[in-house]
Amino acid sequence: MNRNGVDFTFSWIFAIIAGAVILGAAIYITTQLIDSSDVQRDTLVAGEIANLLNPIQTNLEDNKYSVINFATDTRVYNECSTQGVFGVQRLSTASKTRNQWSDESIRKSVYDKYLFSGEVEETEDKRLHIMVNPLVAPFKIGDIISIYGAKYCFVNPSNSVEDLINDLSVDGKQDIGINITTSINNCERNVTTVCFNRIGCDINVNTQSEVVTKDGNDMYYEGDSLMLAAIFSDYEIYECQISRLMKRASELGVVYSKKAVYIEGSGCSNNLVSDLQSFVLATNVTSSRDFARQVMPIAEDLERRNNDLGSCKVF
Repeated sequence: MNRNGVDFTFSWIFAIIAGAVILGAAIYITTQLIDSSDVQRDTLVAGEIANLLNPIQTNLEDNKYSVINFATDTRVYNECSTQGVFGVQRLSTASKTRNQWSDESIRKSVYDKYLFSGEVEETEDKRLHIMVNPLVAPFKIGDIISIYGAKYCFVNPSNSVEDLINDLSVDGKQDIGINITTSINNCERNVTTVCFNRIGCDINVNTQSEVVTKDGNDMYYEGDSLMLAAIFSDYEIYECQISRLMKRASELGVVYSKKAVYIEGSGCSNNLVSDLQSFVLATNVTSSRDFARQVMPIAEDLERRNNDLGSCKVF
């Protein structure tokens, strides 16, 4: 009797232990499969973001706005590298499901886009704002694509910036995540404040020195397009993208200098060959300060002289 009782108890204990092991293994495998599925889904999302940016391009005078709506709260990781001919942009995402953030997805490399943002942008209301502005210096170099998930409050911006924001928001009928006010006291709580020609905000813009100060770092700009990019960017991302754009500007400068030689050989004098070559040399910069102080003066002079050429324009 006692022996049978012991056997019976041992059998049940063994069955319970074995069942617990099997159940634990099943839960672990299921969790791993779910996590793997999340990473695969987020990798596809990162690729789709890159694809969605393809049609959003500008002409010389265009500024554009778009928005991406996500099914869940999403983080977009932006990595910039200057390695290679034109550098590279790497995008990845993570999504929030079951009140937890998934692991960062596999990164997608993009070589022909210039995304200005924080290193990690988190959507608000499952929306990601996209602002696209052309960079012309002295010819169009590329599109500056600013992406941001947070809301911003601009305090006393310049008339040109206010007009640009009003145009993109269709005079306030479209929510682009940016409000304009004359006093920081009118800004909503939990928004990023941006002061123009004054201090006291999260981000301060000095339009005289053309400097955006953010998190203790100074980012130099030329024109409203780069000023907005600096507002939305982390310092490291901004400086990296400026270097990438200068790589592209250098190659375009070589192309236009050859075109200038060809045009002169066809009897259309322009006297821009040597200046375009100087421009190419000047683009070998690694900071926004050098870009603003060294490259832009040459670019502005080239643009003015090219516009004076009439039918003999090089670009």
